[in-house]
Amino acid sequence: MEISLSAIAKNITSLLHRYHIILFVIFALGGLAFVIFLLNGILVRASDSTNYTSASTTTFDEATIKRIEELKTRDDPLVKLDTNGKRTNPFIE
Repeated sequence: MEISLSAIAKNITSLLHRYHIILFVIFALGGLAFVIFLLNGILVRASDSTNYTSASTTTFDEATIKRIEELKTRDDPLVKLDTNGKRTNPFIE
């Protein structure tokens, strides 16, 4: 039994030719899984806020507070729109 380099190369190419679709799918899904785990690790580290201290303080001036208080709530009565025939319906022939 003689082992030659050309016989080994021929066996490898025949295996690659026979299973090339399966190998492609395995490598593609493996790469996708690797990228997903990598991005998940980045997101977990980025959202860690244990040592976070806020550098800015939020304050509102009096004008802004008055404008917010003047806004209507849903308990306030609705204002009826003036629909006395000035507008026409574009969908009526």
